[in-house]
Amino acid sequence: MTLRQKNESTEQGASRRRRWLPVALAAVLVLGGVAGTVYALSEQGHADVDAGEAGSLSAEGLVACASAVAEGRVAEAGPAGSESATRVVLNVDRAYKPAGSDTRRLVFVTPEPDAERYYRVGARMLVLVPSREGEAPSAYRHGDAPPEGAGDALEWARAWVKKAIPQSERLECAESEGVG
Repeated sequence: MTLRQKNESTEQGASRRRRWLPVALAAVLVLGGVAGTVYALSEQGHADVDAGEAGSLSAEGLVACASAVAEGRVAEAGPAGSESATRVVLNVDRAYKPAGSDTRRLVFVTPEPDAERYYRVGARMLVLVPSREGEAPSAYRHGDAPPEGAGDALEWARAWVKKAIPQSERLECAESEGVG
């Protein structure tokens, strides 16, 4: 190979590397933008309790504004009267709120018409029942993917509820006032 051929092949290699540099940089920027968007979306609803605005509640705020937080197995799920809502009965293993509750069954209604498919009889889950009537509960079912990270949705929810309870006890939820 002559010196000229070596220079040409070196220049071609450098040219290829220069072409890939903008592509690689663009890929990093796109992935960074996607990661930032995913992070921002996952943080929605994780701001502090602000005058009872349910759309901007932190984990502590969600627990504070829940009338009940419990973990157990779905015993029943079916239509709630003439409404398009679903009535769910949960056999409670752990009651987080009210604390130390002797309640062995939690009955709640969710406005979601197709909720029977999600609240399958026998499914193990953790449920946060909102204080305000007509709002959908937050439910985390065993075996589902968690909202953040890896693992199991039920385990993830259990960990963040346990972490949120101490702070939630110091918060008041304006939306739960007057609701029994």
